[in-house]
Amino acid sequence: MNRARAALIITHNRPRLLADCIKAIKPQVDDVLVLDNASDPKAHVPPEVWLQYIPDQPPHLARFWNHGFDFFDKVHSGRPYDIAVLCDDAIVPEGWFNAVTAAMRETGAAVGCSNPWGVQHSPVLKTAPDRDIMGRMIGWAFVLDADKGIRADESMQWWFFDTCLDWEARLKGGFVMVGGYPVPNIHPGQYTNERPELGAQAGRDREAFAARWGEVPW
Repeated sequence: MNRARAALIITHNRPRLLADCIKAIKPQVDDVLVLDNASDPKAHVPPEVWLQYIPDQPPHLARFWNHGFDFFDKVHSGRPYDIAVLCDDAIVPEGWFNAVTAAMRETGAAVGCSNPWGVQHSPVLKTAPDRDIMGRMIGWAFVLDADKGIRADESMQWWFFDTCLDWEARLKGGFVMVGGYPVPNIHPGQYTNERPELGAQAGRDREAFAARWGEVPW
């Protein structure tokens, strides 16, 4: 059975970047779901793209990820699929999805991403947690094998839950990074720096990560 290809995009008040993000990923997948977290005005998407509006503030990104995973579990019920998870400021290059999923099939990895700086190298597989911050799964653009049943840990809601998912995936098949196909994070840390409550939440998330894994890697 051919695997379905899905994409989940989380957006907030970035209409131009959202349009670019959709334009980049849509030709590479079968279905796209945009979760609009309290944008004002609400996001607009092409008719072939699903859109759901979530007014929750402050944002709970781990819960949003799980909402998207549950949505596509229903859409692709009984069919294996991979799902790309993207922030609205992550514009993927042509061929990105296929390159990442090919490495996942080759290595058996549960999750994969590309080297965000465009460094060329053979796929690097990791099957245990480590402290390599430059070689981690990037939270703004990755692909998850939905059949692994992995979910975001909702004890964290703003930071560290991406690394938590990365580490869990390493224990369920692995994490693989492919060379090339860079996906820069255009506005890293923007909302954390602008909103003090999110900086405070990042601290609580750090504590929640340490409670689960016994340490924080950085």
